[in-house]
Amino acid sequence: MKKFSFFKKKGYLIIDLFNSKEIDFIKKSIEKKILSQISKINQNKNFKYKNLTSFHKNKFNDFSHKKIFESNNRYVSFKKKVLSKMKKNKIILSSMKNIWGHNKNEIKWVASLKKKQIKKNVAGFRIVRPSKKFSKDVTGKHIDINVGGKICSDKNVLLTAWTPICGFSKKYSLILAPGSHLKDHSPKTYIKSGKTISKIFKKSYEKKFKFKRFSLNKGQAILFHPNLIHGGSNNLGSITRASIEIRYYNKKNIYLWNS
Repeated sequence: MKKFSFFKKKGYLIIDLFNSKEIDFIKKSIEKKILSQISKINQNKNFKYKNLTSFHKNKFNDFSHKKIFESNNRYVSFKKKVLSKMKKNKIILSSMKNIWGHNKNEIKWVASLKKKQIKKNVAGFRIVRPSKKFSKDVTGKHIDINVGGKICSDKNVLLTAWTPICGFSKKYSLILAPGSHLKDHSPKTYIKSGKTISKIFKKSYEKKFKFKRFSLNKGQAILFHPNLIHGGSNNLGSITRASIEIRYYNKKNIYLWNS
């Protein structure tokens, strides 16, 4: 399979995952979630909603912004038909078969393993405002093996499908380092944060890799390996970027939930 050979070498694939109507439904689901959170923190009086792409035009202090987008609430659910389509995507299933030796998986969103904030059959979403004014909206470059806040060395634990909902050009898309999944990233390469190790890589380590961005069509996703370095994807456009992260966990190897 040519596509898997590319994935094996580069660590990612650009695939067709949704149609236009499904993307619009996901967008509305994100909007509904955000409006619900704003209402809970009593910020709705000062919030003038027009469109998700213009979210950056509203002024929230850092505390309110963090409350709105707390990771334990930053997820959306899917219609059964769409969920079934996500799970049965031929390229994704074929990739799992080649990587894991089977295609049994579970879609989960993990906010925190320590607090047991784990949701099944949902995807996390992210909102990133234009970086000229909001440079703190993005996380640094990292790998998804350590998702949930725990250092993990299992390269077969999951696959991620990153899908843009608003903003599809290179100005908005995910930054990744092709081929970086083939390296063993030592914990020494992570930034130290007090007595713990951050999941973010040191700048000196990032410089060893070449990074790329891609323009995607509406409904396309970037499927990538959990050991692939990605992130730090500043919004270089003029609208608010929205995206979802679908995490397909290896059903035969999800040992970390009980640890």
